[in-house]
Amino acid sequence: MSSFLLTENTMTRKDIIVLGMMIFALFLGAGNIIFPPMEGFTAGSYWATASFGFILTGVFMPFITLVVVAMLGRGEELSRDLPKWAEIMFLTILYLVIGSLFAMPRVTNVAYEMAWLPLNIVNDSNDAHFIFSLVFNVVGMFFMLRPNTIISTVGKFMTPALLVLLVVVAVKVIISPLSDIVEPSKGYATNPAITSGLISGYQTMDVLAAIAFGGIVARALAVRNVTSPQKVIKYTISAGVISVFLLAMLYFSLFYLGATSAQVAEGATNGGQIFSRYVNALFGISGTWIMSGIIILANITTLVGVTSACADYFSKFHVRLSYPFWVVVFAILTTTVAQAGLTELLRITIPALLLIYPVAIMLVLLQIIRNKLPNIKLSYYFTLLVTVCFSACDSLKNVDLLPQPVENLLSHLPLYSDGMAWLIPAFIALALSLLLGRKKA
Repeated sequence: MSSFLLTENTMTRKDIIVLGMMIFALFLGAGNIIFPPMEGFTAGSYWATASFGFILTGVFMPFITLVVVAMLGRGEELSRDLPKWAEIMFLTILYLVIGSLFAMPRVTNVAYEMAWLPLNIVNDSNDAHFIFSLVFNVVGMFFMLRPNTIISTVGKFMTPALLVLLVVVAVKVIISPLSDIVEPSKGYATNPAITSGLISGYQTMDVLAAIAFGGIVARALAVRNVTSPQKVIKYTISAGVISVFLLAMLYFSLFYLGATSAQVAEGATNGGQIFSRYVNALFGISGTWIMSGIIILANITTLVGVTSACADYFSKFHVRLSYPFWVVVFAILTTTVAQAGLTELLRITIPALLLIYPVAIMLVLLQIIRNKLPNIKLSYYFTLLVTVCFSACDSLKNVDLLPQPVENLLSHLPLYSDGMAWLIPAFIALALSLLLGRKKA
């Protein structure tokens, strides 16, 4: 996976740091940079509380998922207790959502809007957008066939360079913010900031990505003969803490940037535009060039890591449809879907995430307590069925397709207005499954 992978079954502090930087590099994609500025802008004076909620679902939950999946060896093990059809359906939807239908086109468009357009080399047009998307994904496709090189390079060199830039930006924002902190708007003006932040943290898709990245970490450790669950957990936690700290600090900084961005936020339709304008206002063209190069490389790393995991999963269905075949298919699909544009992709991503994110969270929780369940199938089936039903209602409500009688009934549920109607029913279902499981035992 990278040059720190030797033959011993122990890891030095330097090894752990490099692994931690690799994990950070994998997670540091589109959502990590484009969502916090817009959320900070709309949260306004509530930016700190909102960022805490964002970090809970955007950092801590992915971290827990990463540790659990690394211990299992691969993400597919999370759904091993489901019926085969349900397992295939969940994993197929998951890999398509974090892959070429949503997340990877988003990564492509973030690189285009935040790294390419600010250079003012070409004017924004459909042709320019398509050419960039094609070249970006072809380059990514090349590395997907040999991903070890870029992941090692980014983990060792480019991620530290990106961190230096982000630290410089954060310090500059704190010392010389462009504007006073704005008042809350949109959902933050009517709903609790922390729950709005929790929902917005879904948009990073990092819990879903962690299901794929956990397998990458497990394979990285296995190359070093680190395979025992205790050591896998130990080293994954040690390296993951580095990623958790860096991502949390990044989010706090970007939320504050958004909260003080009134001067450049007018007319912006997504956080990527706010961030680019802010950096340009602070540092001028030189800062824009540095930011552009590093963001492109950071997003290619995410593209390579996620799409490789997707291609690896789908290649198991048929011996003739090999990994390289799926790499090409996903590169073409990502390029095609990316033409919808960043703002449109962000709009249609939320309903899909409201449906699948709660299921992924409950699968991780069920795996953590699996050995304590008196009836594993009962707990999995009942808890996830309830979770799917209520998260589907959240998803339909988001696109105004939820029947009014159902909405009137669900409106009495706590957290329904915050898009988390599934949470309490899911835990009630889990508790009931434990009681019923003990009685049957």
